[in-house]
Amino acid sequence: MEAYSVRPLWRWLALVLLFVACVPAAPLGAAEHAGVAPELWLPTPPGEPWRIIQGYACGTHNGWDRYSLDLVRADGPSAGAPVRAAADGVIFVWAPRSGTLILRHEGNLYTMYTHMQRAENPQVGRIVARGEVIGAVGDRGSPGIVHLHFTAFTAEGPWARNRRSVPLRFAEGYDLPEVGGCSQHGGKVLVAGITPLSLVEGIGFAGAEVGRWYSGDVRIEFSGTAMASGYQVAWERDPGGSAPDIAAPNGSVRLADAGEGLHTLFVRGWDRNGQQTLATFGPIGYDRTPPEPPPALAPVTIKAERPSSISWAPAGDAASGVAGYRIYIGNDPAGASEWFTPLPEIETPSLAPGEYFLRVQPIDYAGNAGEWVTVTMLLVQP
Repeated sequence: MEAYSVRPLWRWLALVLLFVACVPAAPLGAAEHAGVAPELWLPTPPGEPWRIIQGYACGTHNGWDRYSLDLVRADGPSAGAPVRAAADGVIFVWAPRSGTLILRHEGNLYTMYTHMQRAENPQVGRIVARGEVIGAVGDRGSPGIVHLHFTAFTAEGPWARNRRSVPLRFAEGYDLPEVGGCSQHGGKVLVAGITPLSLVEGIGFAGAEVGRWYSGDVRIEFSGTAMASGYQVAWERDPGGSAPDIAAPNGSVRLADAGEGLHTLFVRGWDRNGQQTLATFGPIGYDRTPPEPPPALAPVTIKAERPSSISWAPAGDAASGVAGYRIYIGNDPAGASEWFTPLPEIETPSLAPGEYFLRVQPIDYAGNAGEWVTVTMLLVQP
């Protein structure tokens, strides 16, 4: 069966098409290889110093994953620390034995997080936002020093063949090129979430993207010359006031604190001369509720060995909206598959005479997946 897709019209649909690209039923085309790799952020908790205990080359980093990092907390235990997605993507594979989660991104790029003690909702094809917690640091597959093994690599085809790791550069300003020698960049301390926002004229924002829906919590950071003496912050309204509530040149909020829905963040800053500036960030969405399944149809009679068009009523989603449907056609009343269509309609493959379940699972633009339901029975006649 083929995975169906349409030309993307906005960023959300682009994320859905990225999900479709991960379905191994359809070969990758040349256009995908021409994509631009996304910006990577450190996968460690924001604001915490983490040390590289093994860098590029030598040791266990001397094969296709030469450009890998082993990271440990510089101030405290590493076990159980949250691991965050380095870029927007979809889950490509979860291997519990080694604690390895691989995300697939635009531009034919993958990121790999290894030795995790657990993964958060590691369903293949689930959309993951940059900064979302995807697991916890552990020592699976490598008993001894608890650490996070991180690799970014390119690969070919739906099964990620011919993997080639790439030297790492992070949005926080860390550039880790090939410099020769064993355990390159070993001992270097990296801190996630540190951005040059304080140098922004006015008020700048980082940590999330305007126009995005998120199913996991993200932290929105803000700073700049216009809030050098402090700031006030509020959701959906100007916080007002004649003086800063917080006397700090930078701050942050968590999207989950605003609740589910579409939001705009307001920040009022005071510069060194007492002048005020109001800046907004949004809209940005938070949606943790899966879509409602579509209603069932009466059985549909079609001809054997002849593709047929089948449509159903759209699923419901009160927040981010329905991005598409996973589809299953077969004899299993509880069947599921990775076949995907962005619309509530499909063209069936050629089927032999018999009775088949047509089952769907709605997925919203935040990546939440609803329940699998049988939308109709296909009665295939000779």
